[in-house]
This record gives sequence, C-alpha cells and structure tokens, in this order.
Amino acid sequence: MGPELFGRDAELAQLRGLVGEVVTGRGTVLWLEGEPGIGKTALLRALIGEAERLGCAVHHATADQLSQRFPLRVLLDCLAAHPESGDPEVLAIHERLRQAGDDPVPAVAEQLLVLAEKLCAAGSLVLAVDDVQWADEASLLVWHRLSRLTQRLPLLLVAAVRPSGGRTELGVVRGEDRAAVRIPVTPLDEVATADLAAHLTGSAEVGPALLSMLGRAAGNPRYVREMVLALSRENHLDADAARSELTPDITDGALPRSLAEAIASRLGFVGSDTIGLLRMAALLGPTFSVTDLRTVSERPVVALVGCVEEALAAGLLVESGSRLTFQHGLIRQALHETTPTALRLALHHQAARALASSGAPVERIGEQLLASISVEDAEIDDWGLDWLVDSSRMLAHRAPGCAEELLGSAIPLLSTHDPRRESLRTARVLAMVQLGRPEQARELSERALEDTRDPSCAAELSWYLAWSLAVLGLDDLATEVVEKALRTPGFDRPWLARMHAVLGQVMLSRGHFEAADAAVERALAEARPARDGFALGLALHVRGAALARRCDLAGAVVCYEQAGAALGDAPENTDLRLTVLGNRMVLLFGLGQSEEAEGALHEMLAIAECSATPSRLAAVRLSAANHYYTIGRWDDATAELEAATELADRLDEAGRRWLHGLSALLAGHRDDQVALRRSLQAAGCDENPAARSSAEFLLLAGAMCAEADEEPERAVRLLSEALTEGKRFGTRYLWLPHLVRLAMESGETEIAGRATDACAEDAAVGAVPSIVAASQHCRGLLERDPTTLRAAIELYSKTNQPPRCARVLEDTAVVLAERGEHAQARTTYGRAVKIYQALGATWDQRRADARMRPHGVRHARGRRRRATNGWESLTPTERQIARLVADGLANPDIAAALFSSRRTVEVHVSHILAKLGVRSRVEIAVEATRHDGDEVRSGSRSA
Repeated sequence: MGPELFGRDAELAQLRGLVGEVVTGRGTVLWLEGEPGIGKTALLRALIGEAERLGCAVHHATADQLSQRFPLRVLLDCLAAHPESGDPEVLAIHERLRQAGDDPVPAVAEQLLVLAEKLCAAGSLVLAVDDVQWADEASLLVWHRLSRLTQRLPLLLVAAVRPSGGRTELGVVRGEDRAAVRIPVTPLDEVATADLAAHLTGSAEVGPALLSMLGRAAGNPRYVREMVLALSRENHLDADAARSELTPDITDGALPRSLAEAIASRLGFVGSDTIGLLRMAALLGPTFSVTDLRTVSERPVVALVGCVEEALAAGLLVESGSRLTFQHGLIRQALHETTPTALRLALHHQAARALASSGAPVERIGEQLLASISVEDAEIDDWGLDWLVDSSRMLAHRAPGCAEELLGSAIPLLSTHDPRRESLRTARVLAMVQLGRPEQARELSERALEDTRDPSCAAELSWYLAWSLAVLGLDDLATEVVEKALRTPGFDRPWLARMHAVLGQVMLSRGHFEAADAAVERALAEARPARDGFALGLALHVRGAALARRCDLAGAVVCYEQAGAALGDAPENTDLRLTVLGNRMVLLFGLGQSEEAEGALHEMLAIAECSATPSRLAAVRLSAANHYYTIGRWDDATAELEAATELADRLDEAGRRWLHGLSALLAGHRDDQVALRRSLQAAGCDENPAARSSAEFLLLAGAMCAEADEEPERAVRLLSEALTEGKRFGTRYLWLPHLVRLAMESGETEIAGRATDACAEDAAVGAVPSIVAASQHCRGLLERDPTTLRAAIELYSKTNQPPRCARVLEDTAVVLAERGEHAQARTTYGRAVKIYQALGATWDQRRADARMRPHGVRHARGRRRRATNGWESLTPTERQIARLVADGLANPDIAAALFSSRRTVEVHVSHILAKLGVRSRVEIAVEATRHDGDEVRSGSRSA
C-alpha cells in the first residue's frame, strides 16, 4: 500500500468487492470521483493490482489534455491498439484508422466493441481509464456503449474523473448509467493526514504545529505530501523516529517558496483567466463575496460567471452560504505568495480604493490597505491617510488589530503640525482599549495628553487613561484622573460619565460594593443630561452586575434591559451591548425563562455576526456553544465551537480555557478519547485545572478523563481539591453532583457530604433553579433518596436541560435498583438511555450500562454505529438543514427557522458537503430529495 492510501480502508474494501463480483461474472461500471490530488489514481492502481491478482485481464490508460484532439485515442491506448500488436483484430483496427477516404471512426468504434466482447469471452475483463475528464468525445461515446455490455458480460469499467466543468458529453455519459457505482473520494480526516505525514517523515507521530499547518491541505494527500517534502527539503522539520514537528522559524504560517511555486504550478487544469481571477480572489482572504470580487477585479458579474463556475467545478472554490471560499487554504496562500511583491502590494492598494468607493465595511478596506504596506519600505499615501482620519475610530471598533497596525505606520509619517496627527493618535489609543491592552493604552494616552491642543481629544484620552489605570488595578491613580477631569473647565460631560462608570466596574470586580454603587450613581448623574448612551449603558450594566452578585437576579435582568435600550444600535456600542445581552441571557436561563433566554441569544448572535469585533464574536460563539450544550443541542454546540476555534487567537486566556474545556467535554461525552485528551493538552491543563479561572468545563473533562482511565480516585481528588479551594462560587454547581457520585462510588462519604452541603449553601442564595436542581441531585445521591432525585429531574425538565436530566435519571435508576425496585429502575434507566442516544452521548451510555449491569438491568438494544460518509452519516440536524437547502432556503433563513446562528448553519452545510462528497447546494438538494423519496417509499422517514 502506498502512503497516499492512508485512510482509504472503506474505499479499498468496496473496490475489492467489485473486483470479486466481476470474477464471478457480474459486470459493473465504476466512477471514482474527486478533486485533483485526492487519491483517485492510487485507488485505481490498487484496483488494478487486485484484479491482476485474481486473474482478470486488465487494460488501462490515462487521458491527458491532448487526448481530445485524436478521436478514440483513449480507448485505443487502453486496449493497446498499436501497430506492434500481435493480435490480428487489433492490427485490423489500426489499419482501418490509417486508410484514407470516409470517416473511419464509426467503423473502428464498432471494432473496439467487438474486441471488448471477445476479451470478455475469454474471461473477466477490467478496463480502467484515469483522468477521464480529458477523454475525446468518440471514446466517451464508446465507453457509454460499453457500459451497457456490463449488464451481460464479466466487464468492469472503471473511470477516475475530476470535476468535469463544462464538458456536456462527459456529464451525459456519467449521468445516463443509473446503475453505475459512484465512489466519491473525499478528503482525508485528521487522523489519516497525521498517519500519512508520519509515514513520510519516518516518525511515530506528528506534532500539533505541523498537524495544524497540514490542515491547510484540507485532507488532499498530494498537497499533504508536497507540504511535508518541501518543509523537509528546506529544513523546516525537526524529525526523529518518535516525532516530527515544525521548527520555530516557520511558526508564522509562511509557506516555503518552493512549495508555494509547486502548488501554483499544479493549477494548469483550469484556464488562465480563471487563475488570474483566483489571484484577485486570494487578495480578499479565504472567504469572499462575488460582489467584492467584482469590485476589486473591476469586471461586471456576467464576466465572472464562467471563471467562477470553472473554479467551483474544479474544486478550487466551494460555496459557503452566500459567499465563496477556497477549498484549500494552501492554494489560496500559494496564489497570494507567488504573485510578485510589487504587483501584490499595488493590487491590495487598488482593492482598498475600489472597496472604499463601493461603500464596503471599513474593516475590509483596512485589511487591504494594511496588506498594501506589508513590507518595510512601503508607505501610506495621502488617500490612505485621509481615509484613516475619516474611518479610524470605526475601524478601531470593528477591527482593532488592523487599526492599531495601520495607525502605528501612519502616525510617524505626519509632522507635529499636521492637524491629522492628534485624531490618529487618539484613535490608536482607542484601538488599544478595544484590544484589551491597558499598559499600551496608558502609555500612549499619557504621552498624547502631554502635548495635545485639542480639548475634545484631551477629554477622550483622559477617559482611556482612566480605563487603563482602573483595569491595571491602579485605583488611586484612576481616581486622580477622574478628579482632575472634574476640575478641568469645559471638560465634556459624556467623558466624565464614562470614567465614573468604568471606575464602578473595576470596584465591583474587586468586591468593593459601596464604592461601585457610588461611582455608578455619579456616572448616571452625568450621563442622563449628556444623553450619552454608552455611559448610561455602561453604568446600568455595572449596576446589573452588582445586583446579580447580590443574587437579585430579577432586578439584574431589568437593569440589563435598561442598559440595552440605552446603548441602542450605535456601532461603537456593539461590544458592550453584546456583553449586556450575554449576561441577560445567562440570568434569564438561570431564572428558568428558557424561551426568553433563547431570544436573547438569537439577538446576540445576529448582532455579533453583523458587527462585532473578532474577539467579541469569539466570546459570543462560546456563549452560544455553552447554551446549546446545556439544552442538549450538541450538534449546534459543536458547530459554534468549530467557528470559535477559527477565532481562538482573539480570545484571552480564560476564553481559550473555556473553548478547550467545552470542546474536551463534548468529545468525552461522545467517547472521542483522542479529541478529549488533545483539547485538555491544548488548554495547558495538567493535573489540576481548578487552579485557574474559567476552568469548570476543564474540571469536568479532567474528571471524565480520569474515570475513562478507570481511576475514579483521581477524579475525586481533582474535584475535591477545587471544593477545598472554594473556587468559583455560583458556577461550582456544574460539577458538584459529579463529585458526589464519584465520592459515593469510591466510599468517600465525607467528601460527598461536604460537596452536598456546599451546593445547598449556593442554592439557598437566590434560589436559582439550576443550582436548586443541582442541590437536590447532590442530596438525593448522598441519601440514596429517589424522591429527592425525582424533584431534580422535574426541575431540569422544566428548565430544558436534557443532559443534566439524563444524568439524574441514570443516578435515580441506580438508586432504585439498589433498593430492589427493578421495574421502576428499568423504566427510569430507559428514559436516560433515550436521551443519551438522542444526544450521541456514547460514553455516558456506556458508563450507565456498566453501573446498571450488576443489578441485572440492561437496555433493549444498542444503536447501529453511524456511517462516516453518505446520507446515513448525517446527523439529525444536518439532515434537517439539507432538506431546508432543498426547499431553496438561504443560510440566514435556515438559521431563523432553526433558531440558530448563520455561522452555525454554514458549518453544518460544510459538513454536509464533505459527508456527501458534493460541492454545491444544488447537489445537496438533489441528494435530500432523492433520499426523502426513498424514505417515503419505504415508510422509514420520521416525522
């Protein structure tokens, strides 16, 4: 087996089966379909080898771009019809082609069919052609006629084909034979990619940085191979027998030049116009709209149609909702990096001006302008400087990282007398604030305040200085800045209100409630007459947080509603508005108002997807994933986590722990031990993640990992240490029931008692339904009382928390079985299993089975293992989305119909495309319609 055949066990088994069938006399037509480099040729060779091993007569050929110029060239090559042949019939075919006069092609075609029948009469025959998309029309027509012979002859026709683009005749030949077997050769998964890379490097495993870089190949074996070989050739790999990993000098993501050139050179299978357009598209990033492509290329849409369709058919681009994306990030990067530097910079500048003229969002214009000065000697021209003066504040809100880099390059170009300088300096401090860099914001604002002559800029800079000092914990200095502002004649009132509000926020975070209340009251007093929505919203947000900390959740919800109304929809208020909505959502759900919480989440996602900064968008996605995990929509939670992972570099340390912890927990529930441990490792989690904030999910995942390793004592130790340290009041209810269960099973009743008491203490403060249910769960486990456990079940059911409800059902079934009430235990256990199966919680079900087995209680039957590709591999959510695609709904409409986010739907659609081995929404619709028809006829479709 060649290295490119890693991860192809299912395909190889299917090929062996087809060869076995032709040996027994049953003919078949097989189409191996996939993008260039995906491994079709390797599978074809494997099939040929198997056929020869079993004694079949095998003839094969490969078409190329010149084949279409010579009628029947491909089939003549395949059947070895050349002058040196010793077969009289073959020589007759060749002689007929040489004769002058009438067109010999029809007669030769008939002779080729006769020859094939003669070969079949002698035994099983395999005819295989690679790269059929280049075959001449006459060969395709004969191939079509040969396909009919497979119904009565021991003939296996095998065609390997890449997307056919506009070749109508090829599409007809492929589509006419309804009985043909089609094997879509799909991208390798991560495990197979890692195995292939390890094989190529001679190592036992590959490191995470190398595996991450190989992800740009999107599972294409050829690109994986070329990446590994290029990295090795240019000494960018540190490899030994145990492990291969990238060297530190390549961690910035740049491609070796030889690799970029090799990848770009392999794109000759599409036209030069398409390549030129793809180079323009590469400027726009991995994902882009046709509108943007039209703008930067300065071509009408009608002129783009042919090139875009060719790129889609060739698998270079794929649809992503209403946008297009490069199928392989590697190809996009190669096209970008092989464009000559001077030309690339000029194109980026042209793109920036074109996008600005078309009214594109400032962040897209800023990205292009920044890319146009990405070398040391490039400068921003006057157009760029004037655009920054007009747009830098909005850019700082929408793309603070881009704004900071651009402003850092622009400000030194201006003299101290240039009136644009102060505006740009102030905007740069704003970018630092938006980036959460208080040290740099303090330094820049102090320096700017020393010589600013603009009172408005001075007021704004003072606010930024107060914010940075407060965040750095320098409360006295922050207070001095506020008091100095109060003494400054003519100081703008809105900025005073904001300074008071941020001071209140910091005081609250440190538990100084009275000081926080006083600061909030002063902020409100300044903000209301100034009609400053941001200051008013920030002050009300701080007041709501204070009420929540005092367990007045209803009062806090009212404050958050008032804060949201004050903030409105002003773009500069977006981040704070999302924070307010997120807090409101959490409190509404905590109060048991799940529908209202769902509404807040949808509003938050809609705003974030339209106008949030990347860091805030990542945080919103984590909030959505958390919510979906809690209510049992685990497919949606996984999709949101996948989208958040794309923005992981924009998260702070606590956010990354949250991301990795929840990812680990979901993987653990689904019994994906590899992903569970990989996520724990990515979080930097050793034995005790409880030592850090935002570690609740890491705690649970760590305990799950220990339990999977059959080390319950280690799980108890991990959770009990967190209890002893008194970590995270208000959120420890998430893991306290797990500690009680594990402690009771390990005979640690004292620990179980302490955990139960701790949860009861939390439940007594504010009577939050989720915490009350957790307390009942703990008490029922400790006292082995099914009545108390049933109260927890009822509360979890009312608050729409199926995963937690299932765990209490499981524990209740165990307690009932211990008491000898086996009938009730079996019924309760069945309810738990039903939820676990709906969730895909394989590990939980396995654990529950192990706990019930000693009591002689088993569930009726296991579930059939889900397929890895094809319609059967789709999750229920993915099938539902596929059907909505078939109904003609766009992604935003599907998101609205499913109460989900647009990006979540995009992730699901990309999974559907990959699993079905198709490339467009039209093909999804065809598959959905076909399978719905099959299910209706068989009566198997569920409501």
